[in-house]
Order: sequence, then structure tokens, then C-alpha cells
Amino acid sequence: MTNFTIRKGERKDQFAAFRVFRLSLYGLLQKMTVIETIPAAAEIEKLYEYYRSFLDHIYNTCDQFWVAEVDREVIGYARSIVRDGVRQLTEFFVMPDHQGLGIGSQLLVKAFPKEDSQNRVICASPDTRALIRYLKTGVRSRTTIYEWSRIPKVIPFETDLVINIIEDTPAHIAILNDIDSTIIGYTRETDHHWLIKNKRGHFYSRNGQVVGYSYFANRAGPIAMLHNADFSTALAHIETEMTKTVDDVYNEIILCVPMNNPAAVDYVIKRGYHTNAFFEHFLTDQPLGHYENYIFIDPILIT
Repeated sequence: MTNFTIRKGERKDQFAAFRVFRLSLYGLLQKMTVIETIPAAAEIEKLYEYYRSFLDHIYNTCDQFWVAEVDREVIGYARSIVRDGVRQLTEFFVMPDHQGLGIGSQLLVKAFPKEDSQNRVICASPDTRALIRYLKTGVRSRTTIYEWSRIPKVIPFETDLVINIIEDTPAHIAILNDIDSTIIGYTRETDHHWLIKNKRGHFYSRNGQVVGYSYFANRAGPIAMLHNADFSTALAHIETEMTKTVDDVYNEIILCVPMNNPAAVDYVIKRGYHTNAFFEHFLTDQPLGHYENYIFIDPILIT
């Protein structure tokens, strides 16, 4: 029986937790034949720096962060955030050689309480054991999310929408809150402050009324549109602009599309995007928002 301890996570645990995240994910992807080999340690270090701002934002704004240790080595962790009364499990990973020992169950109890939340959210991998554990907490599947990708191209498009830059002002944050309340079912000002600082944000307006927003940089999302048909314009705009922003780590645009979003699915099919066997379940305690009008941030660590 492996002796392990559970303790609160600290800033010093950030890289160790990320290493657990990547190695656990790589192990699952290898089982699913999405990848053939596990990347070297140097690749994990490179990716940590690549995602560091995003990971620091999650750490700085999280509500619960717990790690599991064996012989003072982090071998598992779980973390959740709370936005407007909605708790989201952002990460939950245990090293493959320490799974099935009860470590995950204890981490989940610590990081994903139900009592103080109006609703709870998980974007869960297709790992069956983890999915069963989540379902036992009371959450249920609302849709599935697939990652669609391709080398971005310039896409000519005509539209009646006016496209403007999002700025970090009270007026713009209020607009974002109104859209989020409708589309994702809650507000998340702290995330928008980070998104505006670290990505290129745009509003889409018709007849003087904002009808959606998008963010992108070297990665795409989130994208929310009040009218599903407007995704064709938003995605053409984003793909065109991302011809200038993709990098040598991921040289493709990746769209994390809920499969109940008809306009987004039509777009990626017509544009020749490709996907693979990996997908995520969108789980909540109670029905939430209108995710048929949404595309998630890439990577999906927060909604």
C-alpha cells in the first residue's frame, strides 16, 4: 500500500503539478493512440513556460488547490475556481503509476465541494475511471467538446457585423458580464481582466448592439455569440487574424467546439479542420447557460 499525504498546494508546487498534468495526459493520449511516445522532460519544461501566465492566473484566483505527495514528490493534484457562485474543477490528475489507490478520491473531496456552490462544472477527459468518479459527485453530461484544428488561412468574408477591440473598462466588462450571464450562465470578471491583458479581444456588434465577443492570441477562445449564425463571421475573422499569431509550439488554430454548436461544427467541417479520438465531457450539477452559442478557451482549463 502506497503511503501518501494530502496537503494544500502552494505556489512552489506549480511546476510539479504541471508535470503531473502533462504526464497523466500523455499517458491517456498514448492509450487512445493519439500519440505514440511520451515527450521528454525538456518538452514539459518548455510547455510550462509557454502556459505559465495562464497557470499563474489560475493559481492566483483559485479557491481550492490540493496536492498528493509520496516521499515528498507531488504525484497528484486537484484545483478548482469559483466564479459568480459556480465552482469549476480546473485540473484533476494523478500520475498513472499511482492511480487506483484512493488518492484521486481524497483529492476530489477536498477540491470539489458541493455545499458552497450554486452549480459545479467539469470539462472531463474521456478517461472512464475519472468520469465515473465525477458522476458519483452528482454532475451530469450536457454536451461533448472536440478540438478541431488546421493551419489558419486568410478567409474573405462579408458581414453586417461591426468588429471593435475590447478594452478593460467598466463599460466593456459590463457588456461581457451580460453576454456571459446568458451564454455560460455566470459572470467571470477576473478572467476577462486576464484575457484582455493577454489576448486580443473583439466585440461583434449589429445596429449598435454587441452580439458577441472573441479572444485569440497564439491560442483561440473563448468565443460567445448571442446568435448562433454569427459564428461563421467570428470564426472567419479569428482564423484570418491567427495567420499572424500562431507560433512554432502549435502552428495551427485549435477550436474547442461543443458538439451542440451547429454553426461552429458546420464551419470546421466546411473548412477542412481535423480532429482526433480525444474529447471532453461538459458536466454540471444543473443545466447551465447556452453552450450551443459558445467555443471554449484552448486549452480548456477554465470554461
